[in-house]
Amino acid sequence: MSQSSQFDLNLLRVFKSAYEHESVTRAAEQLDLTQSAVSNALSRLKETIGQELFSRTGRGIKPTPFARDFYSSLQAPLLNIEGLIESVQDFTPTTSSRQFNVYCHEAMFHKLRQKLDIALKDSAIDVMLIELPSDEQKIYEDLSSESVDVVIDVCAPEGLTFNSQVIQRDKLCCIANRSHPRLQSGALTQAAYLAEQHAMFDMRRFDLTFVDWITDEVLPRRKAYSEHKSLMGMIAAISYSDAVGVVPCSLAQQYSEVFNLQLMDFPFKTQSFDSYLVSLSKMQTNPANQWLRTLLIGQV
Repeated sequence: MSQSSQFDLNLLRVFKSAYEHESVTRAAEQLDLTQSAVSNALSRLKETIGQELFSRTGRGIKPTPFARDFYSSLQAPLLNIEGLIESVQDFTPTTSSRQFNVYCHEAMFHKLRQKLDIALKDSAIDVMLIELPSDEQKIYEDLSSESVDVVIDVCAPEGLTFNSQVIQRDKLCCIANRSHPRLQSGALTQAAYLAEQHAMFDMRRFDLTFVDWITDEVLPRRKAYSEHKSLMGMIAAISYSDAVGVVPCSLAQQYSEVFNLQLMDFPFKTQSFDSYLVSLSKMQTNPANQWLRTLLIGQV
């Protein structure tokens, strides 16, 4: 094959980014290219393969059935190539100076932050913990674009692009003010739980609220006292009211004295509340990312 007829592997890199973002604009931003360069690369790939790859929809693009099959075939080989390239980068934790960015869900955030402060006290490396965004798409777009290095999430993403492992298992408990007029025995029945007003945590996954998502049974509608975007805001509301709420037990134990809380077993069968450490598959052998994952696991 002559030099001029050699296939340009960069076209696959552009295709992968455009496919994952369904946007020429976002692909250009990720790859630090102009939009016209991305469009030209996709056109060249289309001509080389002889198949339509994308159709335009509004401001974005949608992959064709051929493109979906093509991406599925390419994904594992591309991850292996990217991982090999990433793995040769030098990183020495005792002499390197850099900042890692980590998305972390709220239930683990503050305890982990305190432990990291101790672990990194004399280090030139910083780990910036960032509260997990409510938009799941943004979480994994930012991880894919390497805006964050790893994610600590409450569920595992799908696909070969990401690698995940459970680093902590917890369970749910019900909390109430210790001076609650009706809940003083330490035991909580299903009927007593449902009869109270509820401080609600507005975290949605799979189109379900936090409690409904993690509970095996379908719960009846509860009377809402308040709704919160953060667990700490919900706990504060419970501390001065007769409302009840449901939180991971480790978080309830951490703040039971500060907020004058009583802890009761949640009276419904639930899944375990798991924390997943999620990273890009191509980063599994990257020395810096390996070091970061090991550090985080060691603090949990």
